[in-house]
Amino acid sequence: MDTHLSVTGRARPLVAVGYGPRCVPVMQLAEAAAGLCDLLWMIDTSVPGMGDMVDLLNRFGTVVDLKGMSADHVVKVLADWEPDGMTTYLDAGMVKLACAAEGLGLAFHSPATAAALTDKARQRRALADAGLDVPPCYLVRPDQSERVLSAVEAEVGWPAVLKPRSAQGSRCTFLARDRAEFEQLLDALGSGRSDMVLEGYLADDPARAGSPYAGYVSVESVVADGAISHLALTGRFPPAKNFRETGFFIPAALDAESRTAVLDLATRAIAALGVRTGCLHTEVKFTPDGPRIIEVNGRLGGGVPEMLERAAGVSLLDLTLRVALGEPVSIDGPLATDRIGYRFFLQPPTVSATVTAIEGINDFSDRAEVDTVSVHQAPGAALDWRDGSGNHIVAVVGSTDDEAQLQAAYRLLHQEVTVTYTDVRH
Repeated sequence: MDTHLSVTGRARPLVAVGYGPRCVPVMQLAEAAAGLCDLLWMIDTSVPGMGDMVDLLNRFGTVVDLKGMSADHVVKVLADWEPDGMTTYLDAGMVKLACAAEGLGLAFHSPATAAALTDKARQRRALADAGLDVPPCYLVRPDQSERVLSAVEAEVGWPAVLKPRSAQGSRCTFLARDRAEFEQLLDALGSGRSDMVLEGYLADDPARAGSPYAGYVSVESVVADGAISHLALTGRFPPAKNFRETGFFIPAALDAESRTAVLDLATRAIAALGVRTGCLHTEVKFTPDGPRIIEVNGRLGGGVPEMLERAAGVSLLDLTLRVALGEPVSIDGPLATDRIGYRFFLQPPTVSATVTAIEGINDFSDRAEVDTVSVHQAPGAALDWRDGSGNHIVAVVGSTDDEAQLQAAYRLLHQEVTVTYTDVRH
C-alpha cells in the first residue's frame, strides 16, 4: 500500500473514508461514490480481520493503513493525497480522524465532539451540562476500589446498565439488577476489561406495554455546516437478552406526537454535542417521564442505508459523501416512505458455544418480502457471550407493504430457521 502516490491531474473529488469491520458494505459505498468522487480507504490492519479486506478495498479506491500512526502522522500522510472531504463509518479511531481533519482543514467532527460521541461518560456529562435529562452515569475502572464501587452503587441505584466506556453493538453491555449481579459481571469480564460505565436504567413506558415493538427508536440524521436533517426514525423489535438487537425497520411505528417529541430531543442532543458536519444515529427510549436519550453515535446506524433505500428510495451513503464534500444538504424530513424497509437479526443464546448447524434458511429466503439472507456465524464459528449484537447468526434484509407483513416475516424467521450449538459454556 503506497501512501505517497502523486495526485496530480486528479479529475474527481477525493473523500477519505474511515472503514473497519462491520461497516457499511463495500460494494454499496463504492456504488454511491461512482458518480460523485473517488475513495481513499483509511483502515487499521491491527484490527482483526481488517487485513483480509485490503484486496477488495483496493478494487474501489486506494487503501491507506493508519496502523500505529499518531494524529500528526495521519495528517502528513493524508496531506500527500489532498482529500476534499472526510467521513467515517465506525467509532474506533474517530478522535484521531477528527484531529487529522482539523489539521487538514476538512469539515468533520471537531476533536471535542468526536471524543463526546465515542466516550459514553463524556457524552452523558455534555448532555447533562446542556440541560438534557439523563440518568446518572459513573466510570468503573478495572482497578476500582471497593469504597468507590459502593459510592457508585449508592448514586446510581438498581437496576443499572453496565457497558464499556467506548464500544458499539451492545458488546459487553449488561443489565445488573443488584450489587451481587454487578460484581459477578465484573468478575466474569476479568481484570483485563476496559473502562466501563454504570448508568441508571431507563424504565419502560408502561403505556407501550403489549406493543409488538421495542420501547425505543433511533433517529437517522445528517448535519451539513450546522444544518440538521432528520431523514428517518427507525423502529425496533424487542431486543434479546443483554440488549442485543433482533430487528430494525423504517419507518418506526409512532404517532405524530411521539415523532415530534423524539425529533426535538434528537435535535437538542446533536446541538449539545457540538456536531457541525457528519452523520448521526441517535437512540431514544420512551420512559414514564417521556423520551430520553440512550446514546448518540457519530456515524450511520448498522443496516440503516439498506432500510432507507427500500423504504424511501434514497441513498443515505450518497448523502454522507456529499456532506463530507461540503455540499449544502438540507432535507425536510423524515422522508416519505412507500414501503417498510427492515433488517432482522437471529441472535444466539447468551452463551459461549460453537455453531454446528443452521437449517431452514432456504425455506425462509424464498419469500417475496425477503431480499437477502446472509450467514454471519457459519457452522464451526466460535461464539463469545460478550460480543453483543455482532454475534448474530443470520441477518435478513427486505421490505414489506405494511406492518402486518413486517410482523409476520419477523415471526417466520424465528419459526423457520433453527441453529444447533455444541460445546456450550458460560
